[in-house]
Amino acid sequence: MPTISVTLCAEVPELGEGPGALSWSMVEAWAVAMREEVPAAALAVSLEQVQDQLIDRVCGPRWLPVRGLPAPFGCPGCGVMQDFARKGKRTRPRRVDTSVGVVRVRLANVGCRDCGRVFAPLLLMLDLTGRRRTDRLAVDLAELASQMSFARAGAVARSFGVPASPGRAHQAVADIAPRLESVGRVELGGPSRAAVVVLDGTGVRAGRRRLGVNTNIALGLSARSGPRRRRRAQTALLGLTVDQPWSAMQAQLAALETPTVVVVDGELAVTRVAELTWPDVPIQRCWWHLARALRWALYADKAPHRWSRDKRGELSALLRSVARERLTHAQALARYDAFVDTVRTEDHHAALELLTAARDQVFTCLQPGIRRDLTRLGGPELGSGLLERVMRELNARTDIGGSRRSVEGLRDLITIQLTRMTSHPAWATLRASTHPPNPIDFKINHLKFNAG
Repeated sequence: MPTISVTLCAEVPELGEGPGALSWSMVEAWAVAMREEVPAAALAVSLEQVQDQLIDRVCGPRWLPVRGLPAPFGCPGCGVMQDFARKGKRTRPRRVDTSVGVVRVRLANVGCRDCGRVFAPLLLMLDLTGRRRTDRLAVDLAELASQMSFARAGAVARSFGVPASPGRAHQAVADIAPRLESVGRVELGGPSRAAVVVLDGTGVRAGRRRLGVNTNIALGLSARSGPRRRRRAQTALLGLTVDQPWSAMQAQLAALETPTVVVVDGELAVTRVAELTWPDVPIQRCWWHLARALRWALYADKAPHRWSRDKRGELSALLRSVARERLTHAQALARYDAFVDTVRTEDHHAALELLTAARDQVFTCLQPGIRRDLTRLGGPELGSGLLERVMRELNARTDIGGSRRSVEGLRDLITIQLTRMTSHPAWATLRASTHPPNPIDFKINHLKFNAG
C-alpha cells in the first residue's frame, strides 16, 4: 500500500518571559489557525501525490512512457481502460469545497490514444466530475440548517474552517431533501409498522396565505427504553404532508401494518382519516387536547369565566385521577358521565356536544385488550405528547419572526429536520454513506533532539 508524507513547518517562539515569548494563548491560537488551514492543505497535497502515483502507474515514468498499460478507470469518450498518454497539468487549480475546508488541486490530464479524449483521471476515480462540493459537506450544512437559521448555520460552519454561508446552507437543504425520498413510502424503505400511531398537525408561516400552511405529521411509537422514571420513546416518522389536506395522508398510512391504537387530537378530518385507513383499530382521544377544546367550547357558549375555568380544571383532575387510580373502563366512563351531567344542567350546547362526541374515544386506553397489547411499551398513550414535543422543535425552527418561506423550501427543511430527529432509515443511510469510518492509518512523526 503506497504511503504519503506531508511535512509541517512552523516558526515557534522560544519559552521565556517578556513580550513575544511563547504562551499558552499563543499556542492555542496557532492550533485554531491550523485547524482552519492545515486539514484542507494536507488533503490537497495528499491528493496530488496520489494523482502522481496514478499517472505513473497508467502512463509509465515521466521521461520513459510505456504503451498499453492497463488503467483502473475507463475513458469517458470510448470506454477503453488502457493505453493512455500524459497531457500535462492544468494551470488553474480545481476548487472543491469539503467538510475540512477549501481544497485546491492541480489536476493532471491524460489522453486516450484511441479516441483522443483528454480528461483528468483523479476526478473520475473520486467521483468528483462536475462537482464543486462534496456530499459530506452538504449533509453537514443541511443538518446544521435544520437546527438553526441559515445565517447561524453558515457562521458556525465557518468558525470551524468550513466554506459556508447562508446561501450555501440553504442550497444544501434543497439538495439533500430530495434524497430522503422514502419518507412516507414503505415501498422505498420507510418504517412499516408501529404499535401506536399519533396523528396531529401544526400551522407554519409559509406560502402566500396570511395564516401560512398546514404541516400534518404521522408519528409512530415502537418501543421505550431507559430507567423507569426516565423512559425514552423510540419514534418513527410514518407520514408527512405540507400544504395538503389530511386526506392526502391516507395513501401514506394505508401501506403501514395495522397498529394497536391511533391517537388523535379530536379534529374531525384527522379522526376521519384514521377511521377510513384502519376501520377496526381503536382511536384514543388526546386528553390534553380534550381539555383545551373544552375551553374554547365554553367560550363559544359564553359561559362565565370563573365557572369555565373551574370546569376545565375539574376535567383535567378527573383524567389524572382515572390514570392514577387505575380505574376500569366502566368506572372511568361513570365518572365522565357524571361530569358531563354538570355541564348539561347549565345548558351549554357546544361544550355538551364536544364531550358527548368524545365519550367513545376518551377512555380507549383503559380497555383490557389495549392495556395488554401495549404493556411492553409501559402502558398505552394517553395523548399526543410525543408529537407535540416534536412540533415544538419544528415551530422553533420555522416560525421565525419577519420571515416567510416558500412551500417547497418549507417541505425540504421539515423533511430533513424530522428525519434527523426520528433517526429515519433514509437519514441514517445517507449519513452513513457520507460519514464512513476512517480506514486510512496515519501517524505523526516527532523530531527528536540529541538523539545520538
